[in-house]
Amino acid sequence: MELKHALITGFEPFGKPRPSDNRSWETVRQLAGERIVVGDETVLCHCFELPVSYNPVSELVPRLHRGEKYSLVIHCGAGLSGKVEIEQLAHRTGYIKQGNSGEGDVPVGNCVPNYSTPDILRTSVNVDGLRATLATKGWAHVEASQDAGRYLCEFTYYTSLAEAQTTYLGRQLSPPLTLFVHVPPKERDPYDDAELAEIMRDIVR
Repeated sequence: MELKHALITGFEPFGKPRPSDNRSWETVRQLAGERIVVGDETVLCHCFELPVSYNPVSELVPRLHRGEKYSLVIHCGAGLSGKVEIEQLAHRTGYIKQGNSGEGDVPVGNCVPNYSTPDILRTSVNVDGLRATLATKGWAHVEASQDAGRYLCEFTYYTSLAEAQTTYLGRQLSPPLTLFVHVPPKERDPYDDAELAEIMRDIVR
């Protein structure tokens, strides 16, 4: 079987008061090192916890991309609704909410640095088709979204989409399929942690 690689990330806890965990990382870490069979291919999951801070993310995410030849990138973040939301696009500008480091933890110019890509980047994944496929597997509480929140989630998503359009092509590699998935807060979630991890596996498949 051909071995392919997936970059999958969640985030550290954030907010005031600071909670003890972040639902996104609690979901993602269940897949760490896992090999998922997809047809005649095996996908190895490389899982990382990201900081909720702009400068570190703008340095770490490109470094992760350049450290391996990924065919799939899935970022996962903590959402607010009672559904799993698959984001369709990300913006380069408009980041005014402070990260975990507090005052001053916003990007210069309130925008994603280092790229001259368009203000809006969209995933090449057919999100509506993916949502429909997940529904056939019993995951009814999944929807497509066009509002990733203009915080570290969307900042990270844009960075990865820009990397896919620039660095991979510069390395003469096919750009990875790139997605962002928001998982519901535990108190509003129709799924438990194990079920969320299984949804992520089905997205990989």
